[in-house]
Order: sequence, then structure tokens, then C-alpha cells
Amino acid sequence: MDPDDRLPPENAPGGETTGTPGWWRPKYLWYALAIIVVVALALPAVSTLQPGYYQRYPDLREPMDEWRTSTHARMTCASCHIEPGVGGFVRFAVSSIPAFYSQIVRGPSDSNLLGAPSTAACMRCHTTYRSVSPDGDLLIPHAAHVEVLGVDCMVCHEQLVHHESPLGINRPSMTGCFDNCHDGVSASQECAECHLRKNVPDSHQQDDWLEVHQAESEKVDCGECHGWTPDYCDQCHKERPRTHEGNWKTLHAPRAAENSQGCFFCHDEAYCNECHYGITRPE
Repeated sequence: MDPDDRLPPENAPGGETTGTPGWWRPKYLWYALAIIVVVALALPAVSTLQPGYYQRYPDLREPMDEWRTSTHARMTCASCHIEPGVGGFVRFAVSSIPAFYSQIVRGPSDSNLLGAPSTAACMRCHTTYRSVSPDGDLLIPHAAHVEVLGVDCMVCHEQLVHHESPLGINRPSMTGCFDNCHDGVSASQECAECHLRKNVPDSHQQDDWLEVHQAESEKVDCGECHGWTPDYCDQCHKERPRTHEGNWKTLHAPRAAENSQGCFFCHDEAYCNECHYGITRPE
């Protein structure tokens, strides 16, 4: 007789258990543990690539709504936020694990959300470099910016999908151009360097333009050119004029005697009479 035939059955008559239940056998425990581990590792990578996952966080609902109405609404999260290639996905999958669980514990933050798309990710779709804007006015030498200067796409296109610019648009603003590069030192600030249809008007080059520009502003729409920033007047009017540099407290009196009309271009009689007495606007 085979010795195994003499072993008692797992469930003896009368309901008594004489063997180890199948569920508690070690191999099944290992199977269950393996499944739990796989789910725990795979769930972050799958979840953090679903738009609906971020919708549950109140602070992220508006950015996700912006994405749904943007030109990139047909693109998946993975299309932009994962580097091309197997290596890019592996790096994302590994980083998604601590990010996912920290979001559950502490909520979303810059440290555990998807990073900004890289230039390589953008180039999956944008395979050619635009050289001029769709309306034909603005020179946009993308090849020079990306290939020669090594500028990342997100330096200019930060407010493209999930956020609007302060002007309420999803394209680069001229303020960003000036802040990032075109400061007159790193890159030119001349209008004609980038704009094909804009140049400094002849009227702006008149010797008396500073004196007459206020009156002229009532005849034309200054915002047609200057409206790229809502406070374009303040760029000059909140700064002390170059003529007022140095010991202006001493110098302003003789200069006012030469041309007091110039003072009243910015100041009124009440302003002058805060220190002086009887100052009146010349006829």
C-alpha cells in the first residue's frame, strides 16, 4: 500500500478538520502576496495617467478643464508627460510609485505631480519647426531657439494647455519674451527684429513726442501695439524720468525756469505748491 493512502483526509467524518485548508497553504499565500505587490506597483502608473484621477482634487479641476478646451484635448497625459522610448516609461513608472502614495497622504503638490513636457515629448507631434506666426506678422525661428540655443519648449509655452496667460490666451505672451530672453542684453528688444508689420512709427521719433504723446493717445488706439501688457503706461510713468536723475532737488529749479511748461506735463499746480507757493501754470 502506498504510504500516502494511509494519510487521513483533509476533512474527517463529523466535520473535524485533520489537514491544512487549501487557502492557507504557503503557495497560495505567495500567490496572493505577489498579486498585491503587482497591483501596488502598477496602480500608480495607471492611475496618474488618467485625467479623471486629477479631477477629484479641487485645486486641479480648473487646470484639467483648461486642458479639455485646449488644442491638446485629444492628447493623452502619457503623450506629453512621459519621455519617448522604453526608458522614459520605466523612469515614469518608478517615479509614479512614491508620487501616487504621497498624493493620497498629503494631496497633490509640485513634488508629486506630472512634470512639464520635455522638448523631446513635444517633438513626437511637432516634427517641423515653425518660422513665422499663422497671421504672418511674427518671426518665430523655432529651429534657432531649440537646436542652436537649446531653449526648452516650455520656457515659452508654459501657459499652453493647463493655464491661460494673464491676458487670457494659450499662447506665449510678449511679456514672457522680454522676461526670459529679449531684455535688450541677451537678445534684442527692437520691434522690427521679430515683427514684420510693426516698427517704431515716425511720430514716436519726433523730438517733442514725450510732450505730445498724451494728446495723441486720445486720437489713436495705443493698445493696438502696446496692449501686450495691460499696464504699458506704467512702464514709464511709474519710473523717475532720466532728466530727474542726480541731485534733482537742487537742479529742478533752474531747469523749471528754462521750461516750466515741461513740468506741467506730468505735474499739476497743486503738486508744485506742496513745497512752493504761488506756482501757476504758464500760459
